[in-house]
Amino acid sequence: MTIATVETQYIRVNTLKITPKELKGRLKSKGVKLEDTFLDYMFKVKGTPFSMGATPEYLFGYYYLQSISSTIPPLVLNPSNTDVVLDMCSAPGGKTTHLSQLMNNKGVVVANELNRKRMRSLKSNIYRMGITNIILLNMDALRLKKFNMLFDKILLDAPCTGNPIKDKNRVVSKRDIRYCALRQKNMLNVGIDMLKEGGEIVYSTCSPEIEENEDVIEYILNTRRDIELLNISEFKNDLKGINVVDGELDGTLKVVPPNEPFFIAKIRKLG
Repeated sequence: MTIATVETQYIRVNTLKITPKELKGRLKSKGVKLEDTFLDYMFKVKGTPFSMGATPEYLFGYYYLQSISSTIPPLVLNPSNTDVVLDMCSAPGGKTTHLSQLMNNKGVVVANELNRKRMRSLKSNIYRMGITNIILLNMDALRLKKFNMLFDKILLDAPCTGNPIKDKNRVVSKRDIRYCALRQKNMLNVGIDMLKEGGEIVYSTCSPEIEENEDVIEYILNTRRDIELLNISEFKNDLKGINVVDGELDGTLKVVPPNEPFFIAKIRKLG
């Protein structure tokens, strides 16, 4: 059987349905070559004779195709199975379903998505993976405060200008960056307003631009007196095999190429 090489691709095992050992065995018997990562339920695909998005195991919801960089924000947020969690920008559902997995399908995840078309993929992935602790919302994240809900933990994986690894045709202007940065600041402010006292929010983007990352966090820290930046620098010690460095702002992290770029910061709301 011919094994085709693939561009760096990872699968996150849905431990709500199957064990990593069992899934690895099933895929290995079909000729898929997998390599372990720092997560016992995440594998790097080294070779496959077919598309990893067209297997019975994928359709059964046994795994999710996801960049390894994008698993870091949910891990840093670290929700418990009693938390009420908000994912402000959810589609297509990689981080959302990861949050539910970390919570053992317990507690509550409110998954919001503005784009109605992208809601379809979000719903599909939630149902495919057998997740039942998610409430779906289809609205602008900036209007979420009208529900007067408070959350234990919030993930804001903010809309951004992207990166050349994810989109090789990426052409970004300074105007694009400024627009995204302004919206990101507004969204982060809204998220913090919806946190309970002592609650935590993880802010992340897949953009390498400082204006969308460190500058956003510095702006929030300089304009609010009810928050503190949590130092997650040591978290990178657990991320073996990923290019993770400290951000330009102390206490933040950046994933850098050849891995998909990501920026991660964690903030706590004070009393």
